[in-house]
Amino acid sequence: MITATSNHSFLTNMIVSEIGDSGSPPSCSIPVADRAIAASIETGLPTIKQSVDGEADAVAMCVPIYRSEEIASVIVWVGNAHDDTVGAMEIWQPIGEFDDLNLTQGYYGPLDRFQNVSSFVRFEKGMGLPGQVWRNLSFVIHDNLPSHPGFLRAAGASAESLQVAVGIPVCGEDFLAAAVLISSDSAPIARGYEVWRCVEDHLLLESRAYQRLEQSLMYEIDQTVPLEGSLPGLAYLSGVATISEDPDIVYSGRPFRGGSPCKGVAIPFFEQDRMTNILTLLL
Repeated sequence: MITATSNHSFLTNMIVSEIGDSGSPPSCSIPVADRAIAASIETGLPTIKQSVDGEADAVAMCVPIYRSEEIASVIVWVGNAHDDTVGAMEIWQPIGEFDDLNLTQGYYGPLDRFQNVSSFVRFEKGMGLPGQVWRNLSFVIHDNLPSHPGFLRAAGASAESLQVAVGIPVCGEDFLAAAVLISSDSAPIARGYEVWRCVEDHLLLESRAYQRLEQSLMYEIDQTVPLEGSLPGLAYLSGVATISEDPDIVYSGRPFRGGSPCKGVAIPFFEQDRMTNILTLLL
């Protein structure tokens, strides 16, 4: 189990852990995260849990990473559950006889209006962020949410200063769910969000968004990085979600000069046993 602590005001920890032969990871010593992991292992689905009486105010979303229809690793986002921190976590699942996604779990903190809108929305395959995750079987990033044509809750995002949304596919034998993280201007979840496509002997940047990241560290679309010595390459070579604090890995190919935070996480997505794309977050 590997834990990274973020300096940002909504996200406080990210935890990644491989699932061994026992079928469960060791305790991470954060009760709300342990409960989220246990629920995801039991159900096979992403899970959101909040703190209970006697615990520090926190919320955790656990997302299982499947490979060959088995959970190979899990990743947990732990965030502040204070009324003055803005961010959202959502889980959208195909439920019932209609070909659409329903909100089954969500955390919105003080975002009452956005929560109300979200509770009534349904997404067909290919529509909105969750529907695009379902159709593409890929990580999906939406930036500039108030004006993004594909983010169907743009009006609510504008009212709540929400900026970046990241959709994460969860797929075993079939598509199970889309987990969504929504980051605000006031309390960014990460400084960088990048989706990499696995292409032969390298990785190709398909989409990205940045919050408070130095301009020189931003990649342009179609940037490539090698499998060896890069942050997405860690996930490609290991086959599981992983965290690094090595600047040569996290900022591979960028003019990193030190003195700023250096943590990165890489999350793979598999179609059966074939890795197709990787999400990296610069914390």
